[in-house]
Amino acid sequence: MSKNIIDIIKKFDRARILVVGDIMVDHFVYGTVSRISPEAPVPVVNVKSEKLMPGGAANVVSNAVKLGAKVYVAGVVGDDYNGEILKRLVDKYGEESRGRVDSSLILTLKNFQTIIKTRVIAHNQQIVRFDREDNGKFTEKVYGRLMEGIRKIEGDIDAVIISDYGKGLIERKFFSSLVSFLRGKNKFVALDPKVENFKFYKNVSILTPNINETSGGSGIKIHDEKTLEKAGRVIMKRVKPDYLLVTRGEAGMSLFGGDKSLHLPARAKEVYDVTGAGDTVISTLTVARSVGASISDACYIANAAASIAVSQLGTYAVGADELTRMLS
Repeated sequence: MSKNIIDIIKKFDRARILVVGDIMVDHFVYGTVSRISPEAPVPVVNVKSEKLMPGGAANVVSNAVKLGAKVYVAGVVGDDYNGEILKRLVDKYGEESRGRVDSSLILTLKNFQTIIKTRVIAHNQQIVRFDREDNGKFTEKVYGRLMEGIRKIEGDIDAVIISDYGKGLIERKFFSSLVSFLRGKNKFVALDPKVENFKFYKNVSILTPNINETSGGSGIKIHDEKTLEKAGRVIMKRVKPDYLLVTRGEAGMSLFGGDKSLHLPARAKEVYDVTGAGDTVISTLTVARSVGASISDACYIANAAASIAVSQLGTYAVGADELTRMLS
């Protein structure tokens, strides 16, 4: 870690980021359980409150904005009730952050169902999750509209996060065109991957899989440092990213690329919920990198942000002020 970590965080409000990916609604239902249903061996949840939040790639947007960045978001929603909710949630973040979110690249499609994930939580534990989703196959016209919008704002962004939740938006041809265009413009491109799409990922600046995705993407069962190193080398050879950052939960994170690998131990003392932790890592890392941080410093700051996020229940966007307090 360099001595200017706090100075880097102070520059976060200069960052200009584009987030491209599967946007969705996160619906949290909170309650208590005191009995088992007489109808089936399942807990009866007495609902006390509910909360709607931007989810998937939209949660990456929330994280980047909370850090102070100006964020453009490109994705699709359905012409439905949940689509309206999602756009309002994103726009609300824009209003609260004094216009730091630009949602003009979100497309509304008639033949698509907006994705919503509902998590039922009782006594600080997730009881069940149920999803309403439409793994879309989008037309060339849709991808053409997205690329047209991205080309128009290219000069206003420093870095790009591709957030692939495997819901159909990130497919081979679009991914190739997007990355080729962005790298041609010297943009830092971070990718949060999905295992089934490793076959067409290529040439991003950094790939940020978790340990299970690293195992699945490499075809190697990871059970120690040696197998982790082997899996990392396989992915570096196949995908050819500049860097590979493997998030390892309670074991911290490991960076591959450059002269040697770097391991950062986890900082969190208590882990309540890992939901959205990967979004926290990739958004923090990209914001830091876009304002001039070295890759090692960017990972160090992202590791600190992750430790804050997992100590909270549900998805949680970490603020630059929280990072400053922790790292001071």
